[in-house]
Amino acid sequence: MLLLILSGLLLAATSIGPAFGFITGSIMLRFYVDFDKLSKGNIDLTPKDLRWVGAWWLGFLVASCLIFITALPYFFFPRNMPDQEDTDDVELRPDCVKKQTDPIQELSLLQFLKSFPQVALQMMRTPVYLLVILAQVNQAALLAGLATFMAKFIERQFSQTVSLSTMMIGGVCIPVAVLGTILGGVVMRRLNLSVSGASKLCTGAVLVCLFSSLPLLLLGCSTQKVDGVFPLGSGSPSCSAGCHCPQGAFNPVCGSNGVEFRSPCHAGCSSIEFDASGKPKNYTDCRCVDGLGFASAGTCGSGCSHLLLPFMVLLAITSFVASFSQTPSFMMILRTVPAEYKSLAVGVQYMMFRLLAFLPGPVLYGSVIDTTCILWGRKCGKQTSCLYYNLDKFRQRFLGLMAVFVGGALLSFLLTIVVLRRREKALQPHCKGKYELVNGNQKTTEKDSSEEKELKT
Repeated sequence: MLLLILSGLLLAATSIGPAFGFITGSIMLRFYVDFDKLSKGNIDLTPKDLRWVGAWWLGFLVASCLIFITALPYFFFPRNMPDQEDTDDVELRPDCVKKQTDPIQELSLLQFLKSFPQVALQMMRTPVYLLVILAQVNQAALLAGLATFMAKFIERQFSQTVSLSTMMIGGVCIPVAVLGTILGGVVMRRLNLSVSGASKLCTGAVLVCLFSSLPLLLLGCSTQKVDGVFPLGSGSPSCSAGCHCPQGAFNPVCGSNGVEFRSPCHAGCSSIEFDASGKPKNYTDCRCVDGLGFASAGTCGSGCSHLLLPFMVLLAITSFVASFSQTPSFMMILRTVPAEYKSLAVGVQYMMFRLLAFLPGPVLYGSVIDTTCILWGRKCGKQTSCLYYNLDKFRQRFLGLMAVFVGGALLSFLLTIVVLRRREKALQPHCKGKYELVNGNQKTTEKDSSEEKELKT
């Protein structure tokens, strides 16, 4: 049972690194990318400006130094590990001797590489193992999207800075996910759950995660009105026709009438006012702006930042419940394969994570987000980054894709319950008692007998 707690702590510890990375990245992004080359007075942009590029490279510098420091203790390890002769005088228990004669350990590297496809295929043909892997792949794809694009989503949807958006992911979502992972192991230990019980726990957690994520689709902002961009066909280009505005100009300003323009030129402004520090404050005599005819530097914003707090609360609940199934599902994998193949099963599990979730996941999310772009930037005749998104479509498609992955995990866990029930029913005509899947075998226990029988699945 201690293994459950240790597994939960181990899985939770793997999330501490990303949390530290997000928080550190949030601090680094407050500095301009070229702050080492430009003085503070020469930087006219602020972190709230869409054109702001933070010092992303500082994070790599800090991480490299930390990796170097943590690698130093390895230099003090012995050149060679103790040989078999050094342990000959130690009396070995029978179970220890059995572990030393596992077929995987006896194989040479070449023999292992030759047998790996066959062994991996054999494990993938185990229904419970395969279904749990598929469920975890869906959850990993969900994590890949959240880690890669959630900060961008918060920035665009609620008009927040990149630094604050990143801090919210690292300071809120990941810590509650760590807590959920640990508590998942504690609950499984306290209830002494079997494989069947663990599958039900995972199904319940993912089901709650699905229901808690659906309201997120309703918490967001609509796209602000941008002259000539959104709504499509809006604006009057004739008012700025004589300005000969560059096609790729992007210096957003907010008109006094609440309409955003791509640049002061597109707003038809001919004069400018500066603040005490010499930075642009207002653009005046704007022919395309009704009313007072001036525009302020910066975007108009989405105007619904008050929805950020309930959004983050629901997102934290979703992260907590989703991570609650991590430890139980990990233990299901260890209990559904033979003892000699446990380490290999975990290796195949992480290989599937990389191949089916962490590699294609961000690409898929990025492609979906690109379909919501309504204005692309252009430089030297080539398409660059997206300047404006349709925020309603952004929210629906991004969060909708996350809900699809949650649904995939839920379906996989439900099928796991079905497979386990059919397996128990198939054994009932032959055996009486309670059934539990242990190391790929069905374990039968009689209430009135002290003998235990194991039936291969």
